[in-house]
Amino acid sequence: MPADHTTSPSTTPFGCFSLAGQTALVTGAAGGLGRAQCLALGTAGARVIVSDLDIEAAEETCAALEKHTVDCSPLELDAAEPRSIDAAFDKLEARGDSPDILVNNAGVSLRNSALEATFEEFDTTLTVNLRGTYFTAQRAARAMRKRGGGRIVNIASIGGLVVDGERSSVYDASKAAVVQVTKNMAYEWGRHGIRVNAIAPGYMRTAMTTDLLPDRTEENRLVATHIPLGRIGEPGDLGGAVVYLASAASAYVTGHTLTVDGGWVVSL
Repeated sequence: MPADHTTSPSTTPFGCFSLAGQTALVTGAAGGLGRAQCLALGTAGARVIVSDLDIEAAEETCAALEKHTVDCSPLELDAAEPRSIDAAFDKLEARGDSPDILVNNAGVSLRNSALEATFEEFDTTLTVNLRGTYFTAQRAARAMRKRGGGRIVNIASIGGLVVDGERSSVYDASKAAVVQVTKNMAYEWGRHGIRVNAIAPGYMRTAMTTDLLPDRTEENRLVATHIPLGRIGEPGDLGGAVVYLASAASAYVTGHTLTVDGGWVVSL
């Protein structure tokens, strides 16, 4: 079995959590959660490839990260388009820059009731959240296999584990599928030294959750009824989880979905 390809804990200031000498690719990196994960990975020592379907947004994100001394570069990658995924990885491989770590963060949240959801909403949600995650991981894993290993972190949701609202059936289905393919990938790719895990965030304060947290009254209701830690999550709350799953600290962990939800799931 190939070893976990992370820097030796004894030679780095962050011990087994260090990502020094590693390259991490984050998809959907210009959004709130993506940018926070780029910052966490970069702070832990990784060089970060900041990918997004909007290359200008990726460049702006890089500029912001560089102010925190993060070594990063932008990359255009639209997870909804197979040709874009292939073009991005072809470009990386042509310059010998395949990532050691992939964070599949790109996603959409189109909420509608099960009686009113449309074909378009269904197709868009499954295309980005499931198909995009699946085939981006596939391309990364093919390169990782050649090098003897790597780490993949898929961003799922508590909606992939429990019902998180009355208008969430399509979104939850897409994230439940992400939880399951994470297990399948971990099972198949472990022999190649590739670890695959997922993170299931609860409600995080980002542009994507604006319609879920329309006002302080609704936010207070959700906190009081669902979140034992007493607050809505912030993007930075995912930082420790993504570094853990990307580093040697989790060297014997694969196929796992780590909830980062303030206790939402256990409160049900």
